[in-house]
Amino acid sequence: MVLQLVRWLIMRLVALFYPHIEVRGREQLPTAQPALFVANHPNGLLDPLVMMLGLHRSIAFLAKSTFFANPIGRGLMAAFGALPVYRQRDEGLEGGAHGDRAKRNEATFARCRALLQQHHALALFPEGTTHSKTLMLPLHSGAARIALSAEAETNWAIDFLIVPTGLWYQNKAQFRSSALVVVGQPFAIDDLAPLYATDPETAVDELTARIDTALDAVVLQAEHAELLRGLPLVAAWTAPQELQSLEEQHARTAQLLAAYQRLRTTDPARLAAVEQQARRYARVLHTLGITDPWELELSAARRGRLLWLALLLVIGFIPAIAGFVLSYGPYRLAAPLTPVLLGDYEETTSTGKLIIGTVMVALGWVLAAVICGWLFGLGWGIGLLVCAPLLGYSALRWGELWSEFREAVAYTWLTIRHGTLVRELVARRQALAKQVLEAVQLANG
Repeated sequence: MVLQLVRWLIMRLVALFYPHIEVRGREQLPTAQPALFVANHPNGLLDPLVMMLGLHRSIAFLAKSTFFANPIGRGLMAAFGALPVYRQRDEGLEGGAHGDRAKRNEATFARCRALLQQHHALALFPEGTTHSKTLMLPLHSGAARIALSAEAETNWAIDFLIVPTGLWYQNKAQFRSSALVVVGQPFAIDDLAPLYATDPETAVDELTARIDTALDAVVLQAEHAELLRGLPLVAAWTAPQELQSLEEQHARTAQLLAAYQRLRTTDPARLAAVEQQARRYARVLHTLGITDPWELELSAARRGRLLWLALLLVIGFIPAIAGFVLSYGPYRLAAPLTPVLLGDYEETTSTGKLIIGTVMVALGWVLAAVICGWLFGLGWGIGLLVCAPLLGYSALRWGELWSEFREAVAYTWLTIRHGTLVRELVARRQALAKQVLEAVQLANG
């Protein structure tokens, strides 16, 4: 019961951190067969939790053994059915293998095989570690070994499907941002049975290569960070119509990335010209403080929301102020504490904000309730503690509404006050969109 409560609470917190988790390719999810998900690993422990929320199913997964080093960590891992994997780099650390790594990993792999044989869903991250690189790391063979050995133990009777899965975050370290789960084409491995019976290592290599190819189809990758950051923006700016969802943005970005890679070989001059125009346009938008040029063309439709937003901001102001006072200071402590407690890595930032921030906010609420109870009586203290979560959420929503209101006012003012400039920016966006469309058509032959 306690573990179920912990699991429910953490999943609600993840949903609060990433309120919009979209799924592309949901129709490809296996319904009648067990699933072994293989995925990229950009965001630490949050990756499997985001998958569970997006796909609406319970999925067991592997986590590095150091997460199991203390009772709290073991309890949290148990709440999600996580299994420890012992890495060579962790030997000597608390929770590491301490010399019997192979034996302990084999015990974990045996549990993975048992889960698959019992038709439980399992997620593996064959890169072996979480990272923020723009290209996937070379895959380890563990996922292929688990898959093949699980089928071989049952004389290939499980008949599970391997489901390549891509995880893409709008901004993985930003509170209240979006995430996308991309489900690729599932595939079976029964055709490898004869090869595995005679040459297991070659079969493992073959399956690892298949997984690598399948992940390439669902994970956006680029040679450098600037390209991977810039292409989604260009995709959003130059689409035939405004992209409303992360799924649409991912699909458009994948299309532009494929065209970019082809044009780099077939027509580098045209590619350089498009890149130059996109950079110039981005600099102009940055100088003017414009994050979404589509707002300049759709501002008339946005103005109708201004009055409604203003009314909500007035009504919610007092509760929001109370929630801000109670929650903001403790939550801000998560930023300096995360690198101290979890290490100064981008991959742990969102996990730190989620876990450490939640703990600090809860402690802040308790402290405020104690002070309130001491000053005004026990009933007031209990009342404040009960109301604190609602007040904190009110502050959160008020802040989001205020950001939307401020942007709507800014775009409306720009449209009214500087109409000529707005028309020029609209024309430049449309010209860039035309250039990109022609480049894509050329790349597609």
